[in-house]
Amino acid sequence: MRSLPILAAAAALLALAGCARTVVLPPADEAADPGCAELIVTLPEQIGEESRPEPLERRTTTSQATAAWGDPSAITLRCGMPAPAPSTQRCISVNGVDWLEVAQEGGVWTFVSYGRSPATEVVIDTGAVTAVTALEAVSNAVERTDRVGACT
Repeated sequence: MRSLPILAAAAALLALAGCARTVVLPPADEAADPGCAELIVTLPEQIGEESRPEPLERRTTTSQATAAWGDPSAITLRCGMPAPAPSTQRCISVNGVDWLEVAQEGGVWTFVSYGRSPATEVVIDTGAVTAVTALEAVSNAVERTDRVGACT
């Protein structure tokens, strides 16, 4: 009879795990690049800032070399993106990684790592988390990819 409480606890955990929806993200063209595998396993489980009562939790995604945080998703990441060409777009450096700001629509900003192979895209809902907080959190993992250039 001792196994009954253990089975009940396991069933409860499975039910709770089913509550968080899986985030549907298309894979990047080069998601199978070995550099993406190392990047993905070193990403943080939580991303937060002092102004939020709780950090954004990492969620399950549908595709290889992708990640997401928050429910609903406030940050998504896809590794294996096409490397951006030299650009006049705004470039910022965060924790040793250069990021191009490639799009901004309302409060959603999109950044792509510059001078890194494979390239990584991060989409941030700035209504939920600041771009700086999100980029600081993922840059340590992205820094593990090969540096092949830099912003000037």
